[in-house]
Amino acid sequence: RIMHSMDLMREAGCVFGFSACYARNNVDMIASDEFIDTMVDKGCAFGWFFTYVPVGSEPNLDLMATPEQRAKMYDAVRRFRNTKPIFLVDFWNDGEFSIGCIAGGRRYLHINAAGDVEPCAFIHYATDNINDVSLKEALGSPLMRAYQKRQPFNENMLRPCPLIDNPEKLVEIVEESGARCTQLGEHLVAPKVLAERIQEEYTQHWAVKADELWESNPHPFYDRSRVFAEQEEAERKERQASKV
Repeated sequence: RIMHSMDLMREAGCVFGFSACYARNNVDMIASDEFIDTMVDKGCAFGWFFTYVPVGSEPNLDLMATPEQRAKMYDAVRRFRNTKPIFLVDFWNDGEFSIGCIAGGRRYLHINAAGDVEPCAFIHYATDNINDVSLKEALGSPLMRAYQKRQPFNENMLRPCPLIDNPEKLVEIVEESGARCTQLGEHLVAPKVLAERIQEEYTQHWAVKADELWESNPHPFYDRSRVFAEQEEAERKERQASKV
């Protein structure tokens, strides 16, 4: 049905793309020329890649892409950008283009079906509900403030996420803000317990691989963006000081 829908959109001249989640059992397929060529042939103009993250009432870390597999996606996406006629974005491996995590109201947030205002679709915590407060008030909530003041969560933009790349940061945010868990289910995993599991089984290993990638590759866009961001922050502080 999905492939047929792509055919219909291509025939109608629509601009559309695909979204794909890579996990431990499908990285080789997702990172293959065959997969991207198929998406191009179907008419996709862009593609979003997400990595599997352990959320839910029973998070399964065994499904996470290994550090080596995530590095493979990093290399594959950059190769495809130079060889395939399609615009590709990797939500976890492209932090250098956004100066880290964009969630927490910095560039985006998530409101779930119950109205809970969450920092991210994958961060199931909230202090406010959109049915009770305005969006402006939610953006200034203790949770969003605790989240934003820690961004970026790492100097290495290949380690942008507070859930899987810097899990200790998420624990700090939840404890500081007093946020409640919005995850459905009866058997919820405490944030500190999950963070310790992720740190032991994944984070510390990805950190080594991510640092190798970051140090061995140029980042001209990030370097320019960081200078601009620093200038913008300095100007903001000057404006605030002039009002005092």
